[in-house]
Amino acid sequence: MKERKYLLAIACFTFLLFGCGVAPELKSAPASAEAIANGDTEHGRKLFMGYVHLEQEGPPCMGCHNVGENGILGGGALGPDLTNISSERNDIELASVLSNNRWLKSPVMEPIYTQHPLTEGEQADLIAFMKSSNGEPEPDKELLVLGVSILLTIGAAVVLGFVYRNRLRSVRRALVNKAEKELL
Repeated sequence: MKERKYLLAIACFTFLLFGCGVAPELKSAPASAEAIANGDTEHGRKLFMGYVHLEQEGPPCMGCHNVGENGILGGGALGPDLTNISSERNDIELASVLSNNRWLKSPVMEPIYTQHPLTEGEQADLIAFMKSSNGEPEPDKELLVLGVSILLTIGAAVVLGFVYRNRLRSVRRALVNKAEKELL
């Protein structure tokens, strides 16, 4: 009986601390046509690249997507290349994807940006940036990334070889000296 009271007290205390509700889902309204028309291309580029943080602390687009010649090694490869997306999708569709609040949603972006929704201004600026890249060639930086990776691997091997070049010699020398003393 005493154990039940303790369990009941713990359950009540847990309920008081955490409640039983689900965390509120933050909603973002799609950017209006007026906001999109006033979008700032340069600010959109900074948001996309992560040079300016998103207001709700979401990750920058560059982590998953690429647009034009932005970034030394380009953007991520998880999402599609958005270089010419404005020729494939209209402003309403782009705003729908960016807001996660209409008929057109990204199954990968939805869980991330539901908790970190984009503001109307951020959506408008990102759409303006994506529209400005229309017509640019889609870059292929895979060989550059491969080359940099190989060079860094070789560089790391050279540095480690230099740092540890005498490690085995000193260990072997100590073992040989000890063995010679025991033989005498």
